[in-house]
Amino acid sequence: MDQLLAAAQENSTANTGMSTIWFIIGAIGLWKMFEKAGVEGWAGLIPFYRDYKLCEVTMGRPWFWLRELWVVVPFVGWILALYYKYQIGMAVAKSYGKPEGWAWVYMFLDAVFYAITGLDDSSYYGIYGGNDTRTGEAREAKTVDFDVLKDTPPVEPVVEEVKAEPVSETDVEFDFNQDDVAE
Repeated sequence: MDQLLAAAQENSTANTGMSTIWFIIGAIGLWKMFEKAGVEGWAGLIPFYRDYKLCEVTMGRPWFWLRELWVVVPFVGWILALYYKYQIGMAVAKSYGKPEGWAWVYMFLDAVFYAITGLDDSSYYGIYGGNDTRTGEAREAKTVDFDVLKDTPPVEPVVEEVKAEPVSETDVEFDFNQDDVAE
């Protein structure tokens, strides 16, 4: 029994360290996201208050985050909590001009992607992105950039001309006999 308690104690210290790092990354990201939205950045440091402010800034419904507390109800509550987490992620994605697919990453890797959103050049477009007047193509162009820059000039492809030899009618033979067909 003492060995089990010692192992649990060792693992809890490692998990606490990872949780602290995860919290710090999320706090930095939310601090910057809140500043983009015109809210005081320190709100990203206080655990439940930051969820309140995030829902207020992105959804206009500050108490929506309480719906995530359904997680205490077995099975059905977990499904509802994931659904509400997805709704919050969708609101964050729209508010900061990100594609709708980012709702999934906000749902599962929220701290990392809050940091990415807070530190990149994205703008805040209001509740559910209501002030986003960009077209769909412009929205994708701002968020997805696949340009590859190289220092070397592009290589010209080598094109060889292939000339067909003229074929005379005497070179082609046709056999219309059906006798050789296998039965």
